Parts: sequence; structure tokens; C-alpha cells
Amino acid sequence: MSTVRNEFLSRPLGALIARHASPAVASMLVMACYQIVDGIMVGRSLGPAAMASVNILYPLVAFFSGLAVMIGVGGNARIAVLLGAGNSREAGGVLGLITALGIGLGVGATLLGFLLMPRILTFLGTSGELGGFAGEYLRGILPFFVFMILAFILEQSVRNDGKPNMASLVMAGSAVLNIVLDYLFLFVLETGIKGAAAASGLSQAAGASVFLVYFIRKTARRSSGLLLGRPQWALSTVRAVMVNGSSEFFNSVSAGVTTFLFNRTILAYVGTLGVAALTIVQYPMMLGVMVVMGIGAGTQPIFSYNHGAGLHDRVRSALRLTVAISSGAGLLVFVAMGAPAGMIAALFLPGHTEAVALTAEISRVVRWSMLLLPAAMIASVYFTALEQAARSLTVALTRSLVLPVAGLLLFPLWWGADGIWMVPMVSEGIAAALALACYMFGRTARSRKPAPPAPRYTAERVTRRTIPAAIGADPA
Repeated sequence: MSTVRNEFLSRPLGALIARHASPAVASMLVMACYQIVDGIMVGRSLGPAAMASVNILYPLVAFFSGLAVMIGVGGNARIAVLLGAGNSREAGGVLGLITALGIGLGVGATLLGFLLMPRILTFLGTSGELGGFAGEYLRGILPFFVFMILAFILEQSVRNDGKPNMASLVMAGSAVLNIVLDYLFLFVLETGIKGAAAASGLSQAAGASVFLVYFIRKTARRSSGLLLGRPQWALSTVRAVMVNGSSEFFNSVSAGVTTFLFNRTILAYVGTLGVAALTIVQYPMMLGVMVVMGIGAGTQPIFSYNHGAGLHDRVRSALRLTVAISSGAGLLVFVAMGAPAGMIAALFLPGHTEAVALTAEISRVVRWSMLLLPAAMIASVYFTALEQAARSLTVALTRSLVLPVAGLLLFPLWWGADGIWMVPMVSEGIAAALALACYMFGRTARSRKPAPPAPRYTAERVTRRTIPAAIGADPA
């Protein structure tokens, strides 16, 4: 049996979560920080319209990112379950499949983006200065879509291979490179917002290349663990990947749809300054979201491995610990978005007093969503890791699409611009209650079933002596 599988199935959960979630959180925080620094540089160099243009383009990026998330999360959850069950050969075939799908998706997205660019910009409602910035940014980022997609897919694959520190170091290195290139392109070479887009693309290309080389070299040497196998194009495998990752796809696409609706609604009620202000508010929120995402990425293999091995008590215990830790992170962001909000806004748009004041006003309302957000986000990861796609999709769609759209359609009619800022808080609260209901319903339904035969081993009996006999020895 491989040492990686042994670790996931027998190590104490607190230490296991710390080992795998900490690097993922560190990586996500670095990525969030570079995006914040990127926003600061764009705002200070080019002004509010340039910041708003990046937000305006998010629906397009979210659609293709959603497809990448569906392939990456669905495929990697399947890989971890297969590795937990001791089937490393089939896991390698799934890795080959999602890598090939990622490359095809990136090439297709780039071609469509260039061919349909005028229509895309018109559909997003851009015009004048805002449209000019948006077009330049899109032209700068499109050539790098393949690498951005592969970086996401393969990062989680490296974590599944028991290398969380490597995955985090590569992503952190990419983030630092992005900051350096941002400064070079914006302030030294003065290439404008197209240079900021190229900086993001080049840094992601560097990270994706490292991950590709890692798996290619490992496969060439026929090392133990996860290898890059021949893609499994069987319809059942492709369907399993797509269905299992569907909640994350709809979650990402829904974020794009709601961002589009937020932008159009804010432009109607407040104007371009409102879009810029909300963009600034989203940066500290992004810190909290990235931490929760990092915790989810780090614990997903823990859920999947133990589920694949039948250790359901460990799965439930890991869930409770994960929700508690992520809720603490949400509380910290809630505090940071209170009084310091005005100072944060001044970092992005110094001298724009009206934008700073509006940002502080929005932050005081929106920050309440950070207390509620972790529960639903972790629930979606949890259900995906256990290949319970229907529950994961229900939570994800409700949280990221149904509730925000309903709120944006109704709240502004009742409370004007103030209603817009209330939407995240209400949506996250209802979604958290739904996530709890899905989990409790699953527990109740299982408790009504006849008791299964006694397992061949339990969490307490998974030791160095019993693992090979109970689960099956791995040549590694």
C-alpha cells in the first residue's frame, strides 16, 4: 500500500487537515494578494474605469472557468476516490482525460473570444472609455486561456498525488511573478491594461508548465503514485467527470451571470462609480473566499480517499472540523470589512473621495455574508468529494444563481440601491440553511436503511499491520 494512501486513511484528522489545507490556503492567499495588488496597480495607474472594466469582463471569464472547474474538480474527485480504492491505473487514465479536455477547452475559448469579441463587448454593455479598457484587457488575456485552465486542473491533481507543498509553492511563485510583471508592464513599460492582462496570463503559463513537466517526468520514470495515463474516452468516464463537477460548473457560471446582473443593475441605479466601488469591496471578500476554497481544496482528497475506503466516520469528522475552521476565517474577514473599509478603498483609488465613501457604505452591508458563506461552500465541496452530484448541484445553484437573481430582481424595486448590497447576505444565509438540510436529510435517509454487514476494518483498526490485509497491498 502506498504511503500517500496510508496517510489519508490513518493519520489523525487534525494533523491531516493542517498538512493538506495549510499549503492550499497559503497558495490561495498568495493568489488573492496578487489579485489585490493587481487591482491596486490598475486603479492607481489607470483609474476607476479600468478597474470596472475587469469586473465587466468577469461573466465571460466565469463561463470558461466554470467549464475548467467542472473538468478539474469532477475529474480530481474521481481520481482521489480511485486512489483511495487502490486503483491507480484507472486514476491515471482519468488524469489523461481531464488534461486533454482542458487543452481542448482552452484552444476553443481562445478562438471563440477573438472571433466574437465585438459581440461580447456589446452584450456586456460596455461603451466609451469602459469599452475601450475591456477590449484591451480581453485581447491581452485570451492567448493564455489554455495555460490558465491547465494550471487549475493540474494543481489539484498534484495535491491528489500527495504533494500539497509543491502545488502551493508553484501557485505562490506564479502569483509573485504576476506582481513583478504587473509593475513592469504598468509602471515601467506603460503598456496599459493590456499589459496587466498579459502579466496574469504569463504567470499562469509558468505554473501550468511546471505541473505538466512534473507529471510527464514522473510518468516517463514510471514512478509510484499518480501517473499521466492514456485518456479514458469511455462515455461513462466522461459522464462521471462532468456530472460530478457539474455543481462547480454551475457555481462558476452562476457567479458570472450574477456579476453581469449586478453590473447592469448598479450601472442603472448608481453608475460606473458603483461598479468600481463594489469591485473594491470584493477584494477583501476574495481573501475570505480564497481561504475557504483553499480549505476545501486541501480537504477534498481527505473526504474522497476515506469515502473510497469506506471510512464514513472519518469523513463526517473531517467535515465538522473543516466547517469550523472555515467559519473562523469568515469571521476574521467580517471584522476586517468594518471600520478599515475606507482605508482599504483609499489604497485602490487615492483622491477619489466619493468612491472611497461609497465603498465603505457598501462594505458595511455586504460583510455580513462572510459569516454565512463558508457553510454552503464547504458543503458543495463535501458532496462533490463523495460523488453526490445532485446535492452539491442543489446547494451550488441555489447559493450562486437562484437566490442572487431573485434578490437582484426584487430588492432594488423595494429598497433602491441599498437593496443591491443586501443580496449577498440574504443569499448566503438561505444557502447555509439549505446545505445543513441536505446533510441532515442524507443522514436521516441513511439511518432508515438496514444496517450493512460489518466492515472488514474500521477507522480504529486501520494500522500499519491491518491496512495491507484489509484494503489490498499496493506495489508501491
